[in-house]
Amino acid sequence: MSAYDQESINQVGRILVSDDATPEERANAWHTLNSWRALHLYPLRRFQAVLRGYARNVAGKHKSIVSQRLKPAPTILATLRRDQAMELGQMPDIGGVRAVVPNVKMVGGLAAKYRQSHYVHALVKDNDYIAEPKESGYRGIHLIYQYSSLMQPECDGLLVEIQLRSRLQHLWAAAVETVELFHQKSLKSSQGSETWLEFFRLVSALFAWKEGTAPPAAFQGIAQEELIHRLRTLNQERKILSSLKRIRITERAKYTQTLTNAAFWIIETSLNRPAMTRIHPFVAIQKEDADLVYRQLEQSPDCRAGKSHVVFVSVNVVRKLEKAYPNFFGDITEFIKELEKILGILALR
Repeated sequence: MSAYDQESINQVGRILVSDDATPEERANAWHTLNSWRALHLYPLRRFQAVLRGYARNVAGKHKSIVSQRLKPAPTILATLRRDQAMELGQMPDIGGVRAVVPNVKMVGGLAAKYRQSHYVHALVKDNDYIAEPKESGYRGIHLIYQYSSLMQPECDGLLVEIQLRSRLQHLWAAAVETVELFHQKSLKSSQGSETWLEFFRLVSALFAWKEGTAPPAAFQGIAQEELIHRLRTLNQERKILSSLKRIRITERAKYTQTLTNAAFWIIETSLNRPAMTRIHPFVAIQKEDADLVYRQLEQSPDCRAGKSHVVFVSVNVVRKLEKAYPNFFGDITEFIKELEKILGILALR
């Protein structure tokens, strides 16, 4: 049984988004949230190990990117404020693992391994956003499991989300998050500038066409040439491509120390001028130290003001850290290349 019952966690969420909570209530709620969130680290390591094995089997040793992350506190609170029906204890992605593989067929292969497995953990939700993309254009497969463990009873019942994406799906999602980060827009929840929303919906539809899968519902039945025409027109009118190319971290990522055997990384992206990214590595036995640093950075004035963003992650191969989380490095180069290919298709016709 989990160390925290669901109702007490739900109450923590209500306190943190309430305007009427006392400073003491808020401080206690923050402490509980951080402790409960940190519990997810143990099941995440277990789920990541299984996902690494599946991804290696489906895509080969060096062709997949497997990562894990704890959901940032500002994102948790934003979700609770945006979706008033959501309770903190039911939030499925406090802890998440992700695999990015070269193509959509491999994504299906990964999903099949989970769906056909006799996993001790319960599959509580299977969301196929490739078959039915979200209104925003998001595509991928999300499998939500309830963790079961006799060895770690304090973690029993925790939810873990597994995200499965193709390379194109990941480039799209990372580009959305990059624009959100640098332009302070909430696009994943279909909020913000209609120009950006329409742009990403169109690109999603064209990426889906390229992968031979269903586009978002609003674009079904529309010819590829018409989608390209709309995208090219929007780009010409709103200079989208130019805006994307202006997004960059002006300084190279700085590692606070060199650890060849690091198991965890805290990525800290500052949007102050000049924008920069710092990376704090930790070895496996420093898990508690890493969680403490994560909490401290999240409570910093810049993070609370939205001037910096912090995430606690792990990846299967160190050199793939930037490919797993390109938004925190302001790197959407590969997405732009794919976009230019699409815009070039019309020019060649």
